[in-house]
Amino acid sequence: MASISGRMHAFVAGVAMLAVMLLAPHAAAIEFGPDDAFTLRGKVYSQFTVATEQTKSYSDGTGLDKGGAIPSRNAWDMTQWRNFMNPEFEVDFRKLAHPTKSWVDELEGRVALWGFYDGIYDFGPQRWSQVNAAYNDHTLQSVTEGTQIELVDTPNGKRVQFPAGVYQRQPRGVYGRRIRVNEAYVDVAKGPVFFRIGRQAISWGEADTIGLLDANNPFDITIQPGLLIDLDEARIPLWTLRGTYEMFDTLGPFSSGFLEAYWVPGWLDTTISPLVIQSASPYSLPPPAALGYNADPSIAGQRLNIFQQLPEPSTANSRWGVKLQTVIARDYNIQTWFYTTYPIQPVPVLYGLDKNAQVATALKNKLTNVIGVASSWYSDTVNSIIRAEVELFNGEPGFLAYKNIGQVVASGFQKTGAYNRLNIVRGELGLDHNIFIPALNPTSSFLIISSIVWFWNTDESSMNDYRANGILKPSAIEREQKGGAPAGSFNGLYCDNPTDPSIPEAQRACDFVNEDKFSGFMQMTIRSDFMHGTLTPQLTTIATSRGSLTFTPSINYRFTDNFLFDIKYLNTHTFGSINNGFTIGPGLLRDRDQLWFRATYQLN
Repeated sequence: MASISGRMHAFVAGVAMLAVMLLAPHAAAIEFGPDDAFTLRGKVYSQFTVATEQTKSYSDGTGLDKGGAIPSRNAWDMTQWRNFMNPEFEVDFRKLAHPTKSWVDELEGRVALWGFYDGIYDFGPQRWSQVNAAYNDHTLQSVTEGTQIELVDTPNGKRVQFPAGVYQRQPRGVYGRRIRVNEAYVDVAKGPVFFRIGRQAISWGEADTIGLLDANNPFDITIQPGLLIDLDEARIPLWTLRGTYEMFDTLGPFSSGFLEAYWVPGWLDTTISPLVIQSASPYSLPPPAALGYNADPSIAGQRLNIFQQLPEPSTANSRWGVKLQTVIARDYNIQTWFYTTYPIQPVPVLYGLDKNAQVATALKNKLTNVIGVASSWYSDTVNSIIRAEVELFNGEPGFLAYKNIGQVVASGFQKTGAYNRLNIVRGELGLDHNIFIPALNPTSSFLIISSIVWFWNTDESSMNDYRANGILKPSAIEREQKGGAPAGSFNGLYCDNPTDPSIPEAQRACDFVNEDKFSGFMQMTIRSDFMHGTLTPQLTTIATSRGSLTFTPSINYRFTDNFLFDIKYLNTHTFGSINNGFTIGPGLLRDRDQLWFRATYQLN
């Protein structure tokens, strides 16, 4: 539990932020200094969210945790009070000196902070402060990170001293409050050459709602990006050297030809997506957390150590990319690129037992090559903008249940798990269309943004049956909750090769969600402005090939250009059996329906 003083400070900070947002006068970005060389802009918001349904037992884990440490989420519980700030400071260095003395066409700098405080552990249901304490004393599973899996072994005892290079992750430090320098770069341009040097974000792929093709930078996936948090807010900038060269203005049928390249030095920045901590927050995705080594010995259950293996800081782990873009026949925007990146989702690999008799599982991530091509153009035939993109993710880590996990158990924890590297093709076909419906809105059009996003696992076969990143089936968790075999215990050869006729009938089962060779989802957003742009209703719908359907209606009301208020509702359904629709993406949110209220103040 947080102290009364800590609660009071958090409460005062929240009230002060709301007061600034509600009482601040109408104002644009603040410019000051010689020739207005300095600019201050940014935004703050306060978002209060409540659940509109109770979580299922296979998701919150109340049935697995016999000690009662893992919380459930009830309907109309507070699930979030997120207070977010993103101030931005910009300077035009050329205005600070006489323009005639400047040898460059552009010399500007930018610094932006990113931070939030969430009151869930201070003002939410008491069980969330209890689960934070349970993680800290290892009543719940250990969650650590570092560059070497061998360092995960820890001594017995309640006061744990981790070896150098290993850090314990705590729920409050991930879901409760964080702050960072989000951007810090300098822009320099002279003629056809442009450089951006410093901490920045790069986005070369499509990212309508769920940014699966936008993989240059890592994303904060502790809260589902695109659905429960804005994509730009979830994207994590990196320390990058980026350059653009204008090759030509016109060259036959080509125009506006640009060459762009970037480099993220591995010895400086190997940041990857942060680890999702199970059962630590109302936004923690299933499966539920297991027990820790300080749990009551009389409680039966698996002790677990989750270790996120971070890339070693080295030049070999540098990320880089090259992109060529141009316009053909003045209508067709064409881009093609190659870059290296770390996949957003790591792959689990079972290592064995640590010194505390915990089952140690490492989450692995390796540099992946991405080759892509994209195009967009306006089509008179459909009176719309068409977007198309195809990307090959070469060398992405994959999950085979037996190879990654089962063979370790079968060997009596004498072997270490392993993983294959896959070639996965991802693509998108999108259409953006404006349509006037005077009967509904006589002054503004309706904008429809739609797309089909698809995936092809080229390495999937009957003898290599890949599973969805180690996600346990709800039916397996419910089986354990009813006293049956532990969830995940069906991890044998059948999981990887279901066509093998030598596998006995009793072993023909797998506890991990299957991954199709071909899969995808459709998404559509429709919105329009009413009351001269003051009121903007919007509806986003996502339907996956695995049988889940998500609706997110929202209404944004603009009191002034600086003060906005919006309400958003998230509702997800799955169809068919208990396991249907339950895979990476919106299907994992099927028991997480929620309603949020957000007030935003922005200097723009």
